[in-house]
Amino acid sequence: MKTQIKYLEEINRLLADYLSEIERSELKPLSAQVYQVQSKNFVRWISGDFVPGEVKKSQKKLSKVLKKS
Repeated sequence: MKTQIKYLEEINRLLADYLSEIERSELKPLSAQVYQVQSKNFVRWISGDFVPGEVKKSQKKLSKVLKKS
C-alpha cells in the first residue's frame, strides 16, 4: 500500500508521539517492544515499505536452498 506524502508526514509525527508514550508507560519491556514493532510495521506498510510475512517467506526459501546443498 502507498499513502500520500502529506498524510505520511502527520502519521510519522503521531507515531513518534505514540512511541514516546510507550517509553513513558509502565509496560514490561517485551510488551513495549511488541507495541513499538507492530506500530512501526504498520506505518512501513502504509508507506509501501513492508509486506507482512515477507521475512518468514525469505527464511523458508533460504532453508529450502540450504537443505538442497
